Amino acid sequence: MSKGIGDSVIRPLKNALDDMPIHVRQLAEMFRKHGQKQNRNTSAVQNLDSADVTHPLQTAWRSDTDWTPDGIVGTGKGDRPDPGDYLDGDYVRQHLDRFEGGATRFYRADNLDKYGPGNGGTTFVFPTSEIDDIIRQADGDPEALSPMLGLGDGFFGTRDNPVDVVRADFSPQQIADGNLRLPSGNEGGANPQWIPGGYLPDGIPEAVFDISDRSVGDFTPFYVE
Repeated sequence: MSKGIGDSVIRPLKNALDDMPIHVRQLAEMFRKHGQKQNRNTSAVQNLDSADVTHPLQTAWRSDTDWTPDGIVGTGKGDRPDPGDYLDGDYVRQHLDRFEGGATRFYRADNLDKYGPGNGGTTFVFPTSEIDDIIRQADGDPEALSPMLGLGDGFFGTRDNPVDVVRADFSPQQIADGNLRLPSGNEGGANPQWIPGGYLPDGIPEAVFDISDRSVGDFTPFYVE
């Protein structure tokens, strides 16, 4: 009986992986490893590419590149290639078009005061319109909002014990002036969960732009409510 159960799991997994482009296979593993999809059931294993890699990224990889997601991450911060070296130009343009309404990010107030808005002169941002949708989905629960934005548990504190947080909104012109672009993974703010392609592990699009101080952007206290 155990052999039959093993075959029913292993065979579809092997077939799914054999049919999957290497970049999708490696990205799927990164999204599952760093995201919140660890408890998937075995019936979903045949759809790993569509279930675990955000749809636009599945077909974004250039066919004429030798770079793989594992190779990019393994190169290490400081030596990773420009995203244009492995991502299709149309994909890059369409990704950045999602920021045409401006960009947003959140800072812990104490860290913002201590370090400023940019880590090494750049900051990660998310499309303002999509951030507003996620905030509405959280329905006033700070503990739910933190992981939804890829900020880690407890970023906003709890209802009973909130943390001082600042929301920064940047206009389309400000992010354009700051050379809005896809993250390369070489940025100071790129953490070990960074994935090539411009998405957080939970599928939220991200980009980076250059910023040196608070003269750029609208910085306001933020409360989850």
